[in-house]
Amino acid sequence: MTGVPVLDRIDLYVDHWAGSRPEAEFLVDGGPQLTGRRLAWTDARVEIDRVAAALVAAGSMRGDRVAFLGDARLDFFIHFLAATSIGCIWQGLNPKYTWDELVFVVADAAPRLIFDGTIGGDRTGERLAERIDEVERTIVLDQSDWETFLVGGGDIDTGELGARQATVESSDPALIVYTSGSTGTPKGALLTHRGVAYCGVTGARARGLGGKKVICNLPVNHVGAVSDICARAMISGGTVVFQERFDPELMLATIEAEQVQVWAGVPTIFQICLAHPTFPNVDLSCVEHVAWGGAAMSVPVLEALLAATGAGRASGGYGMTESTGAVTSTTPESTFEQLTTTVGVPIPGHDYRIVTEDDTPCKVGESGEIQIRGDWTMAGYWNRPDADADSATDDGWFRTGDLAVLRDDGHIQLVGRLSEMFKSGGYNIYPREIEQCLEEHPAVRMAAVVAVSDPVFDQVGHAFVVADPDTASDDLLAHCRERLANYRVPKALHLREQLPMLAVGKIDKKALDNEALRLRG
Repeated sequence: MTGVPVLDRIDLYVDHWAGSRPEAEFLVDGGPQLTGRRLAWTDARVEIDRVAAALVAAGSMRGDRVAFLGDARLDFFIHFLAATSIGCIWQGLNPKYTWDELVFVVADAAPRLIFDGTIGGDRTGERLAERIDEVERTIVLDQSDWETFLVGGGDIDTGELGARQATVESSDPALIVYTSGSTGTPKGALLTHRGVAYCGVTGARARGLGGKKVICNLPVNHVGAVSDICARAMISGGTVVFQERFDPELMLATIEAEQVQVWAGVPTIFQICLAHPTFPNVDLSCVEHVAWGGAAMSVPVLEALLAATGAGRASGGYGMTESTGAVTSTTPESTFEQLTTTVGVPIPGHDYRIVTEDDTPCKVGESGEIQIRGDWTMAGYWNRPDADADSATDDGWFRTGDLAVLRDDGHIQLVGRLSEMFKSGGYNIYPREIEQCLEEHPAVRMAAVVAVSDPVFDQVGHAFVVADPDTASDDLLAHCRERLANYRVPKALHLREQLPMLAVGKIDKKALDNEALRLRG
């Protein structure tokens, strides 16, 4: 990883590594339906240029949006690199979206072309084109119109394609990623070539990921799949093994069969794999590094993962869609306690601060909002100047809305989100503090806390918990009482076999809000 440069265009990393390891594997289809297709670095370059030439022939211009509907398969990343190489803004569409969700993000981004990479699809792409005027055409992969589309690129010679690619600048938007919408209407964040490249270099260096084989089954509309896993692996010279959709049994079998070295994902994925009956029988000794993001890793889950894999490195970090990649990471020296309660330390090269409501820097141990600044952050929200203005300070810092504390050991501990904070009896309550307390209990696998209105205290916390069988809610509440001030202890605790999840693997707090209201009656 030492010496990898920050290049001006994302796809140029394919050339960078093809120069030194042309026949090494770069992309692998690991199933379940597409299995065994493998591309070396030089082969990938050919495929990228083939798709890019076809896009040019189809009239795609710099700044046009181009969408890909499908799961995590080799073709998705080739398509992303091809579209961005000629200056198009790429949009990933999740097949798990509801029809209304798809219509909203497609109508908002207005892509000229939709590529339907679903397997055994149901004409979703075609229906979107019929519904939304700006969509000129849908091209279905694995069918004749895909081959016809590729043949059209034959009229674009190497010189013409190279000239078009040379017009792309590092500050150009490369992809549009819509926020999850868990707290409001989704907004399209424009992430640049510079941001993806810079965060890929700094993130891989901070987490020690150079040249490793990683597995990816996150949805293609999420920054975690495109930037955090696939682009970072490419930038560091690694190999990506795709799994079209998360399936615990297949994921475990693929890790063993492909000898995956970096097991990356959100904590929910690890928890589900641990609970699968095949887990004890799978040889995971190939795993050298367990890496996660998007949420905290609980103590029992991390203990079980390290025991099963023997991994010499575990790392978590903090980032968000608008930051393009991680801005903090734990270090090789981070203790087990720091791994499970913090998001590490700021990654060198990322401007980062924690401030009070009036933007005064917080003292050690004082909670405040995380703010970030740099040319690696998003270029702005698509067609939302109002949101751009609301999210920026006068001196150019981006307001993340996340609350954190800088500890005296230099590590950063997330407290929660400003939008989730509630008042109970006059006290500010941060759900994340309660969730962390619950997750410290050895029987707890997952916890989420939401606020419910109360006639006496204004609002109170309701906790939803996934725990080992035979765990009593009274025992968990007693655990909280021993560790939290009484006003922070949840007024109700609901045990569940599972929690509602968003497509990106995060807990769906909106659904829990509704559930808590229903339970309150």
